[in-house]
Amino acid sequence: MALFKNIKKAFMKEYLDLERNDIDLNMFHPQFRLLILPMGVFFNNTDSKIRFIWPTASLLLMFVWLGSLVYFIYYGVSIEDFFFATESFCYLVIYGVSPFIYGAMIIYRKFVWLITDEMDKDFIDMCKANNRHRKHFLDQQLLLWKLFFAWAIFTTFIMLLFIAMALIPLLFTTIFGTQDEHYERPFIFPVKVPQFDPLITPNYEIILCLEIYLCVVFLQCFPVYIYISFHILLHTCIKLDLVALDIKEMFTDLDSLTMTLPLDDERRIATQRTLRQRMKIIVDRHVSVFTSVTTLSKLVGPPLAYQLLVSSLCLCLIMYQIEVKLYGGVLDLRYVMLFCGHCLQLAILCSLGTILQTKAYAVGDACWNCGWQETPLGQLVRQDILIVILRSQQPLSIKFIGLPQLSLATFSSVISTAYTYFNMLRQYNNSHF
Repeated sequence: MALFKNIKKAFMKEYLDLERNDIDLNMFHPQFRLLILPMGVFFNNTDSKIRFIWPTASLLLMFVWLGSLVYFIYYGVSIEDFFFATESFCYLVIYGVSPFIYGAMIIYRKFVWLITDEMDKDFIDMCKANNRHRKHFLDQQLLLWKLFFAWAIFTTFIMLLFIAMALIPLLFTTIFGTQDEHYERPFIFPVKVPQFDPLITPNYEIILCLEIYLCVVFLQCFPVYIYISFHILLHTCIKLDLVALDIKEMFTDLDSLTMTLPLDDERRIATQRTLRQRMKIIVDRHVSVFTSVTTLSKLVGPPLAYQLLVSSLCLCLIMYQIEVKLYGGVLDLRYVMLFCGHCLQLAILCSLGTILQTKAYAVGDACWNCGWQETPLGQLVRQDILIVILRSQQPLSIKFIGLPQLSLATFSSVISTAYTYFNMLRQYNNSHF
């Protein structure tokens, strides 16, 4: 019971005093930096050679695995075992994103530092802001913390399911199997090599350990990349909300009658200074949003472009594996969860892309409806408001070579294309078998 209460406190951030004025990113989201460390991005000793150990070992094993999958595809086609070939090709497409993620994190690690410093600065600024802005910011950050928990549990469950589907039958046959029974020890991923028996000892144990290590590497790589992406995107959306709030409160508590006073009057000068300061905060935050998205584009652009490029093919192959197993009277939970997970991570990023664009356009609407035309004070910032409106009309999205606009329309297109590929594959199978 005590453990459950502690988990609940951690989930609700009850141990953190949200009234403190020194809350920063690392205090509220300690997982952000910890999850990036195995990818070779250090925040203290940034030039340490130790940071290359895990990425190098992971990439070497990943390239060996990807090369093996290419050979499995060739071997499966040569012996006309098309189910084995398509299963291997499915894993090749899924694991192929890992080198892009590691490469982007290592090569563009300076952008990780820039984004982290910017988010840390946002926390510091919000601790000094008024109660309305502070509450909205921290409430949204708490929601982001809960989403991290949900995503971590979901992705870990899928990977543990893959491992358990091999280890549980192995444990059962080891305990209850007899010597005269004929059974094959299961693998997490299929392995077939001519003139090589992977089922004998110690071949089986070595291959199984390597496959478990592959699962751990992928769990630490791809789900973390998705989490980092939606964390930064959601943080950017929160900043756009704050910009809209600033615009709505631009003329609050300012006496418009001071505009009738002489130019050298202290009250008029003070009002103009306050209004200019508020407008500067709005412009700085709005510009920082575009800067953050541009930086994020350089960081996650390569893996995201690969992901959207192959998602239709990947979903098609997963559906094919599910259908083949269903024809045999078996519902493979691994592929069902893999299909759900792939659709979910793609839907998350595409939904956030649409939300980001919507909130960016909402800033322009907030400028137009802030009441600048109803007060003489609007004459002082009319040109600034016009610039913000024009800037807000520019599409705000992750941009990279070969990357389509990240939106729900893109998600719909990927799903539609995947279903088309799946129907083509089914028709091919029906005509040849």
